[in-house]
Amino acid sequence: MPTFNFILIELLIFLSILNIFNTQSVRKPNFLIFIADDLGYGDLGCFGNDTIQTPNIDSIANQGAKLTHHLAAAAVCTPSRAALLTGRYPVRSGMESFNRNKVFIFLASKGGLPMNETTFAKVLQKEGYVTALIGKWHLGLSCYEKDDMCHHPLNHGFDYYYGLPLTNLKDFGENETSIVVKYVPHFYTCLITILVVGLSLSFSLLSYGYKKSFWILSLTFLCGTFLVYFFIQNINVLNGVVMRNQDVVEQPVRLNGLTQRFVQEANKFITNNAKHPFLLVMSFVHVHTALFCAPEFSGISKHGRYGDNIEELDWAVGQILETVENIKEKNNTFVYFTSDNGGHLEERSDDGEREGGHNGILKGGKMMGGMEGGIRVPTVVMWPNKIPAKSVISAPTSQMDLFSTILNIIGVPLPTDRFIDGKNILPLLQGKEKKSPHQYLFHYCGHEIHAARYIPENEHAIWKIHYFTPKWNPGTTECDFVCHCFGKFVNEHNPPLLYNIVEDPSENNPLDVNSNPRWLKLISHINKAVKKHKDSINVVPQQFSFINSIWIPWLQPCCNFPWCHCTDTNYDK
Repeated sequence: MPTFNFILIELLIFLSILNIFNTQSVRKPNFLIFIADDLGYGDLGCFGNDTIQTPNIDSIANQGAKLTHHLAAAAVCTPSRAALLTGRYPVRSGMESFNRNKVFIFLASKGGLPMNETTFAKVLQKEGYVTALIGKWHLGLSCYEKDDMCHHPLNHGFDYYYGLPLTNLKDFGENETSIVVKYVPHFYTCLITILVVGLSLSFSLLSYGYKKSFWILSLTFLCGTFLVYFFIQNINVLNGVVMRNQDVVEQPVRLNGLTQRFVQEANKFITNNAKHPFLLVMSFVHVHTALFCAPEFSGISKHGRYGDNIEELDWAVGQILETVENIKEKNNTFVYFTSDNGGHLEERSDDGEREGGHNGILKGGKMMGGMEGGIRVPTVVMWPNKIPAKSVISAPTSQMDLFSTILNIIGVPLPTDRFIDGKNILPLLQGKEKKSPHQYLFHYCGHEIHAARYIPENEHAIWKIHYFTPKWNPGTTECDFVCHCFGKFVNEHNPPLLYNIVEDPSENNPLDVNSNPRWLKLISHINKAVKKHKDSINVVPQQFSFINSIWIPWLQPCCNFPWCHCTDTNYDK
């Protein structure tokens, strides 16, 4: 008979083998990331809206955590999305603007998220995840040739892509409204004026006998005017592109039914990868204008087309969550829902109907630098049995934290070859920590810091200072369509405005900094942190430079040159 020690050794070996098999059978968690476009802080039921129905998004909060102080790294989509994917302030990758334009407005331009940036999709892909991005990208496409696709999602860690590589624009809608005319109301008058002045100058040269100069200048102004007019009249074709991976499958985009297509693509991806750990970034174009929805959602809300769009967005979230539950992966899926920035306050239809979001008690909105309404975004997170249900987290967090949190969950160390600004907030989500992992957060408008936030460790206060604020139209908190970041468009504050936004989240009552030496000392302390942060920023190529932002004809995607018209055959009914 075997001795007791021999039996004990055999038992230990058996348990070790069993433990190895159990370890190998534990599947890595999935990641489902929902990103809404221009959704306001006050637009969801779980954030206090009782007139727009959002039961599916609210269910994420009910089964997980609501982040009431979650911040985008910019008040506009392109830089904020770059920061969310990389965990870095967008200025570090050249994704903040030095001029008026803060997003890519042409699909055929050279700028975009640099290939040397590390996204959480790249990390997950290396760890064996199947990855997909469905919907809006808006982080660039090609660099030097139409087919190099250097900025394409497939070069940033995604195995599959379906959606709009640029964004949704008013020009894609059915009411013939142009984003250019909204942005520059007298655009055509200016264009004609430039043409007349140019031709007058040309004829004056002719009167002095400069025939060659006359022809060069005349052709330059005539051709330039024609090209600009041609582009404006065809924005829906040139920018309204739908891609599947690197192929143009629809041009111009059909907005009607687009959300349903996104849902079908998402559900197909999840179902096909039910046996593999997956990352799905579901990047909606709701509620960016042009507003659109399927007939069954038209007129169902109390807030016109905007409310209808939110309710269709909520339906889409519910459909995708249901698919995750159907494949028995609900408890193994980390779900994150957010918006790329706050609601667009100035957005109106031609008939005056409000088409932008509501930011609750927060002042300001999209494009407004460091204003709370532009950067504090409605965010909910769910991971059953890992994140306590009905949690409310009021500590300041950032969308940049998603990068570090995902890497922590899968046990991958942060990159050491670059500065990562995001922090791991999993302990906060799980209730193991109560304090924010951030001591400071910096709020850019373009390449300038317009505001900064200081979170003391042992003080029930969150201090925020504003170096610049938007110069709103008199009697309002709005600009003409969008606010700009520099010069005559902003108010500079020296000393900066100081708020305790725990007590004054609406930023209505700045403290009288000259009345108390403590306030001046506090400002000095934050100024030192701002300087230290600026010193950590390396000089990198600017993705919004003139040459990177202009339309380059040979980079223009076209599905059947020269017509550039096609319909996605998978959804041609």
